[in-house]
Amino acid sequence: MTKFHCLQRGTNFVNSMNQDSACTILQVVAALPSCQALRDACEDCCARHFDYCIVPPAIEFQALEVSCLLRILQHPALCVISEEKILDAIMMWAANKDDVHGWEDANGRARTEGASLFQDQMEDLKLLLPLVRFSLIPLHILQMLQDTDICILGKLIPAVQALAVEAIEYLCQDLTSSNQQQEIFQSLHMRTQGRLVKFPQSNLRFSHRLSTYKELLYISDGDCNGVFYFIGTSFGVHRWMNPVLTKRLVVSASSPPSRFTDAKALVSRNYQGTSFAGPCNVAGGLSAWWKVDLGEDHKLMCNYYTVRQDSSSSFMRDWSFQGSMDGQKWLELRTHRNDQTLCQAGQYASWPIFGSQALLPFRFFRVLLLSPTTSFSAQWNLSLCYLELYGYFR
Repeated sequence: MTKFHCLQRGTNFVNSMNQDSACTILQVVAALPSCQALRDACEDCCARHFDYCIVPPAIEFQALEVSCLLRILQHPALCVISEEKILDAIMMWAANKDDVHGWEDANGRARTEGASLFQDQMEDLKLLLPLVRFSLIPLHILQMLQDTDICILGKLIPAVQALAVEAIEYLCQDLTSSNQQQEIFQSLHMRTQGRLVKFPQSNLRFSHRLSTYKELLYISDGDCNGVFYFIGTSFGVHRWMNPVLTKRLVVSASSPPSRFTDAKALVSRNYQGTSFAGPCNVAGGLSAWWKVDLGEDHKLMCNYYTVRQDSSSSFMRDWSFQGSMDGQKWLELRTHRNDQTLCQAGQYASWPIFGSQALLPFRFFRVLLLSPTTSFSAQWNLSLCYLELYGYFR
């Protein structure tokens, strides 16, 4: 193969590369000196889509060489929704087990397997762990990481405990209560005296990373911290207006628009006495749904959602909360079976989304009724007057 053909093939790879193929291509080209430009392009793609690359099962990511992982973690364009995900990724890579998806999974396995969990990766971990910006991890998690009674990883890998302690000391500078500072420092002294690995101070380790996602996390039912509220404020710029009216959000229902099936009412934040999506045919059977389209330029990693019952007694018991990228193929994010939560008119109810499903970004979301409601007269009316989503929004 001529040099021209090699160059042409490399260009074709770069043009066709995306977050689905970057790790796979990187495994092949990492050790080829003539493919440095393609390797750099793969690492750049992995860094910009890091959250996507580590969604379990991350087989291609776990197969990367340590040199590639080092460059990705030091890449100036690295984007991640939270610093804890960097630590999770390192532990997942080092353990290289199907059921280890983060530091908590690794900690559980380490209690029974000890250092053998990481086999020959101990020296690599010493290089990788200082690249985690522990000061960006929440304080309560840092306190678990430095407590070797809770986190066995601190015993097996002293750098885990040392870096957690360093971050706690850094964060304690901002605590307003001197008693709180003293209590934390005393705990650190008792647990770590004479057993710490010292690291040189680096301003980079205490600075925030790039993130393409806005953190919009659930606080309470009906709060002003959700995605639809954020969109309604023109992404935090103006006073809130119904995002359907401003055409920043598209809401649709399983039945045609009517006096009682009003798309804009679902995100209006006003209590609607009668609001329902009527029955339709889904996959050959009866169902009903409310659907939201965030728009072509926006995606959400959803980790919580809230609904509100209208004034009727059509309480849903079996339903699915789903996400989709194209509005055609749907992935179940949470399925409810005989869920008795909703039992009063006007009641709010909220549920978390667990595991790897909360790390997948979607453009479309819907609440899909799976069985008749408790109503005798309108069994397939999905009677909701409010919906709000939470998570990491782009």
